[in-house]
Amino acid sequence: MAEGEQEEFKQIPITPGVEASADEASLPRTDSGLREAELLGRNLSAEEIKRRSEHNEHERNEKFRNHFEAIAIVSLWGFFLLFTGLILAWFWHYIMPVQWHWLAQDQLSKVQTLATGGIVATIAAGHLKKRLG
Repeated sequence: MAEGEQEEFKQIPITPGVEASADEASLPRTDSGLREAELLGRNLSAEEIKRRSEHNEHERNEKFRNHFEAIAIVSLWGFFLLFTGLILAWFWHYIMPVQWHWLAQDQLSKVQTLATGGIVATIAAGHLKKRLG
């Protein structure tokens, strides 16, 4: 650079509508670069930045666990409905007259194997055991 010229620094623009404040919650959620620049610009100690980082990591882990739990609950209900349908079909074939049956003998044996094999019960038992203690 020649003498007499001043070096110009470009400013990182802050998203319109977002005021710079001491609260990290006011920062845009989608741009981690802006959040990092804001944290560094606040002259926070390394310990404070580390604490916030750990808090954010905890929040991400909890969000993932909540989503996984929701998937597990929906799956549990789906397996319950499937299992109930299998039991009802199997029960129907033993109670009703032969002309009302719609499954062939090999299909009925597959239903019986699934219903009595405990596939659904085994899957649900692990989740219930965890929840019930």
